[in-house]
Amino acid sequence: MDNFLLLVIGILFILLAAFLIFYFQTQQSFQEISKKLEEIQNPQSGANSSEFLKRELALHFDKLVVMEAGITKNQRESLLEDELKTFDVCRRQIKASIAGLKANGDWVGIPFEYEWVEMLDRLPNVLALYRKAETEKQTLELAQEKGLSNDSGSQNSTFNRH
Repeated sequence: MDNFLLLVIGILFILLAAFLIFYFQTQQSFQEISKKLEEIQNPQSGANSSEFLKRELALHFDKLVVMEAGITKNQRESLLEDELKTFDVCRRQIKASIAGLKANGDWVGIPFEYEWVEMLDRLPNVLALYRKAETEKQTLELAQEKGLSNDSGSQNSTFNRH
């Protein structure tokens, strides 16, 4: 009878252990399911979500494509100051979006997604006019610096004469 009682108690312990294992496994599965449902119902809409980054990338590249079309249509020889600022903003945002997509592991690359340099290949007029404007700007800045250094030098020589 003692052996029978030990057998019953052993079976009860095994059933209790099996029940506890089943219970905790079920709870863990329910938590995983609820997390996935939460993600589906409330997709990440922060600045780091891949969809947000892809939209930002497309938006800013579209701005540059529209600028390219306008320049091609009107055959302009220079960019306006506003367009230069737009180009700089778009470049910064596109590079940030590409870096974010790479960090998230959602960057596909060629032929579906292009790097900044590859995007510029599709905007030859905008790129040429931007480079021209930047060169003119740097030349003007150098001329002003040279003019200021010459002016201060001539003033110093004038003071030394008196």
